[in-house]
Amino acid sequence: MELLTVEIPLNGRNASLNKPVTIIPIGDIQWNGRPNTVALDVLKRTIDNGLKLGAWFIGMGDVIDFASPSNRRKIMAAGLHDTAGDAIGQKGLDLTHEIYDLALKPTKGRWLGLLAGHHFTRLEEGDTTDMRLCQMLKAPFLGDSAFVRLLFTADTSRYPIVIWCHHGHGGGQKTYAPVMKLENAVLPYWEGVDIFLMGHMSKMATTPINRMSPRWNPGRSAEPDLMHRKIILVGTGGYSRAYVERVKSGHVPQGGYAEKQMLGPVVLGSPLIHILPTFKRNPAKNSQIWAPQITAEV
Repeated sequence: MELLTVEIPLNGRNASLNKPVTIIPIGDIQWNGRPNTVALDVLKRTIDNGLKLGAWFIGMGDVIDFASPSNRRKIMAAGLHDTAGDAIGQKGLDLTHEIYDLALKPTKGRWLGLLAGHHFTRLEEGDTTDMRLCQMLKAPFLGDSAFVRLLFTADTSRYPIVIWCHHGHGGGQKTYAPVMKLENAVLPYWEGVDIFLMGHMSKMATTPINRMSPRWNPGRSAEPDLMHRKIILVGTGGYSRAYVERVKSGHVPQGGYAEKQMLGPVVLGSPLIHILPTFKRNPAKNSQIWAPQITAEV
């Protein structure tokens, strides 16, 4: 698990001086070289909109649709000659360069990091196509899962927002499947997280969760009370089209994975997560408390 801190300067502690910081998770593009199977137009609009907002991006994995885990195991077990392994690696690299040139290039330098997905190619040099894409985008490689701490800075003070992110695992046909997965399998184990992100299911879904804790000493004369903190669970969507008209494999009419498995189509795109740096007054201590407003837009 990777742990990364990114500092974001504030204009001050007055909320009116600060603009929302937007985070856009992008994943499950699954580029395979066939433009009709990927919603490139939607991806480009998402990126253009994000750049206008000054957004930061997080890569959720499965950028290319090449070499699944089972495929990689079979390739390794085949004992291929070096030249054959190089050719396979080059195909993965070609797809990675294609999607970079077609859509991702304008985002260079605006990434908090990129996760590993299920679909990538392990190269003969020992790294992967995901890691090469990180080099192109000047982004940290986050591996399988990561904590990304956004540290908002004002003068000498630091105010954190913590993001937990994972490509995801397992299936789910219902719209809120990624949120349910996060709530059941992840939420109980991690404290201090404000935003949970998961891809893989290609579903955009979000819900706020309220967490409470007792505050025993809020001030000299105040009674103990309850502190409420809102966190956000997010399924990060995708750009792979489930149903494509007149698609063929060679000369044979043949649908993709979703069509073969009788899965429903999903809404294509990415959620937008907005963080408004705000403070509220604590009368008991005559001070200001960090109270950011976090919303997710799908």
